[in-house]
Amino acid sequence: MTETRKKSGAAPAPVAIAGSKPGAANSTADRAIDILLLFSEEKPIWSTTEIAGHFGMPRTTTYRYISSLRSYALIVEDASGGYRLGPKIFPLARVAKASTSIMTVAAPHLAELNRKFGEAVTLYERIGHESIPLDRFESRHRVKMMYSRGQILPWPGAASAKVLLAHAPKDEQEEIFRILVPVRYTEKTTRTPKLLRLALDQIRNDGFVYSDQEREEGVRAIAAPIFSAGEGRYCVTLSGPLFRITAQKLPPMIAAVRAAAQKVTDDLKATEY
Repeated sequence: MTETRKKSGAAPAPVAIAGSKPGAANSTADRAIDILLLFSEEKPIWSTTEIAGHFGMPRTTTYRYISSLRSYALIVEDASGGYRLGPKIFPLARVAKASTSIMTVAAPHLAELNRKFGEAVTLYERIGHESIPLDRFESRHRVKMMYSRGQILPWPGAASAKVLLAHAPKDEQEEIFRILVPVRYTEKTTRTPKLLRLALDQIRNDGFVYSDQEREEGVRAIAAPIFSAGEGRYCVTLSGPLFRITAQKLPPMIAAVRAAAQKVTDDLKATEY
């Protein structure tokens, strides 16, 4: 996924592929992969015009890539005339999920957290500048929150993004800080790099982060880091509406999220030997 992809519900800013990376970046495979990575839960359907506009490519060139992806059933045409991910993606996703040890190890602990409180529980991994959702247990309540990616860029407002940035290696953290752009998601969003650094220090000291409507109004979340080989590459997040995540429920929720993260960390450590 491109570093500054988008906010939920909004089309991403155009990205010029040609010349953006040396050498192999101009290959057909790279461009086809870039197109595949456009599809997300926030925007599962893309038209030829939208894809062409996003990458700054002619429609004829875009259609050649689309035709190639369609020939392998990686994307299919939707009833609306746009395109969505095709059936070939699903067996690939199943293979990836089955072979990912973190998901196998974390699943029972995430499921238990979900059963205990009934709120959405998500497992994230930091890869470079991105916060990637690996697994998610949806809320068991009738009133659910719309799912939103916890992106680090352009500005880490979500609990998952903050905890992952807080535990990134120092050199990678500084690289991310150099390209951060403050965004005022809500009235409670941390506004400046200085305040963000202080918040990250607090997260490292506390071992968790509690986000009260910092990324989305009406949404509260708790996140705790999961360590693998000594690095906080993963985190578990419990999130829900503020009328359910109340002040009275916060202490047991925080304790449970931290305990779940520690159990996953311990189980991962056992598999590393």
